Amino acid sequence: MYFYYTILAIIGIGSLFYLYFSALSLIRVLSPSFAGGAIFVPTPNEAAKAMIRLANIHSDDIVVDLGSGDGKLLIAAAKSGAKKAIGYEIQHWLVNKSRENAITENLENKVEVVCKSFWHADVSNTTVVLLYQISYAMKGLEEKLQKELPIGARVISNGFKFPNWKENDQIGNVRLYVRQ
Repeated sequence: MYFYYTILAIIGIGSLFYLYFSALSLIRVLSPSFAGGAIFVPTPNEAAKAMIRLANIHSDDIVVDLGSGDGKLLIAAAKSGAKKAIGYEIQHWLVNKSRENAITENLENKVEVVCKSFWHADVSNTTVVLLYQISYAMKGLEEKLQKELPIGARVISNGFKFPNWKENDQIGNVRLYVRQ
């Protein structure tokens, strides 16, 4: 009889651990949604290539990725010759992953990742903005970027359109906008 109670206790404790760690993972994934962000969806490789191509990055460009995720676009921008690539990401685990990825690529001097909501980021000295956001954020981002970006700054958006800006170029579902 004690054998069965022992087995039930082990199963019960194991179930509690499973529920605890599952809840932590769910909170980690969904927490940005409660802060005005979205869950992490990596930029597909083909879209990342199109974004970098449309960005036409030069050696004096300051590139900002708003919602930088794992840092894939930051690293691609730095490898394309950007003076500096700065990411804003609210998920701590993604900030750490981005920093590790930059170190692995020996780009820690060109890539900076800030654990901060991009809504509070200062983009006034930015020449290129990279975005892979969700539709409900695009109107607010359009307003923020219109106020803060210098004239001529390039904004590259994967997947989602600004409601009022007109695209200057497009590759597939990736759009280039130039701040007027």
